[in-house]
Amino acid sequence: MLTRPRHPSGFVRKHPDTSTTRWQAIVKYPDPENPDKWKQQAKTFARKAEAQKWVDDRLVEHRKNPHYRPTSRETVGEFLTRWLMDVAEARVRASTFRRYRVVGRHVIDNLGHTPLVQLQPRDLQGLYTHLQKKGQSARSVIFAHFIIRKALADAVAWGLLAMNPADRAVPPRLSAREIVPPTIEQAQAFLRVAESERLYALWAFLALSGVRKGEALALQWGDINWKARTVTIQRTMVGEAGTRSTNPPKTKRGRRVISLSPYLVDILRQHQQRKQDERLAAGSRWEEGNWVFTTRSGKWLSPRNVHRRFKQLLSAANLPGTTRIHDLRHAMATFWLTNGVPVKVVSERLGHSSIAITLQVYGHVLPHMQAQAARVMDAEILGKQTAQQQTRGQAE
Repeated sequence: MLTRPRHPSGFVRKHPDTSTTRWQAIVKYPDPENPDKWKQQAKTFARKAEAQKWVDDRLVEHRKNPHYRPTSRETVGEFLTRWLMDVAEARVRASTFRRYRVVGRHVIDNLGHTPLVQLQPRDLQGLYTHLQKKGQSARSVIFAHFIIRKALADAVAWGLLAMNPADRAVPPRLSAREIVPPTIEQAQAFLRVAESERLYALWAFLALSGVRKGEALALQWGDINWKARTVTIQRTMVGEAGTRSTNPPKTKRGRRVISLSPYLVDILRQHQQRKQDERLAAGSRWEEGNWVFTTRSGKWLSPRNVHRRFKQLLSAANLPGTTRIHDLRHAMATFWLTNGVPVKVVSERLGHSSIAITLQVYGHVLPHMQAQAARVMDAEILGKQTAQQQTRGQAE
């Protein structure tokens, strides 16, 4: 149970010396170095109004003092546990909350017994270093810093802390990961190997549509408009066995309609027929659902199993084992951009929240596009000049 924070207080009274008409102003405040103890200031004035003004000014100073911390016997572990359950769980999606809890365990394991009011930026700095030494990536540590900072910001708002220690702690820098997508030849080799797969439609859909893995695994038959040859991306799969669920896209542009090539439509049609055959073969073992990509018994595919099979197909195609499923999306986006598809169209197809994100991720493609544009302009202008010269020559 929290100890109620104690705040500075003050009052004015007649001076104890009854032989005078003076007024005594007294201010009491918790010792910044030891919040369980109190300090006191007193001053005498000739007029009561002056004494009251002095009290009011002193209280403002003490409450604004960055070193002032109201008393609380709550530990970091107790506070963070309560914050996760009472605040964070209601603010974020279930999948995000699971990540919050993982971060919470790291913090509690390392700083849980530290009194909340004694938490210092150097404590958090040490935690970040410890997590990196334990093998956590810079991205994971940055995410931990983000959560800790949000939690402690609430502690400040609730009057439990005077300042947020995380504001002065510095997370590691995130070095930009160079995107090296598979070449078109490599993507073709991958699809050739996957062509005999039961789930070839999944691999073709990932490689040719540019969608994310979670978006493909959450695809339902109702999302496909066969007549218009389009598919609506409106959810993504999150979690693993026992915790799998779907979430709507994080941004408005994440929910999007993308066109399908005639080839991809045919592949999905064949896949639909194959699933009907599997349904009959499974009999009572079949699990009814509207998912496009499932196991032989109609159940949701496990993202972990999909990843494992992807690595096996890479090996069979003699492709680099470091290639990720997400790199198929990068390969498609790069192919579109280098072949003159407008950045705005690519951005909309990928579901990026803005064109700026697309430019940031695929900026390495633009120099090639600019050089190509320059060559096209040269050819166009020089071609016209040559034609004009030939016309003048004939006239002379």
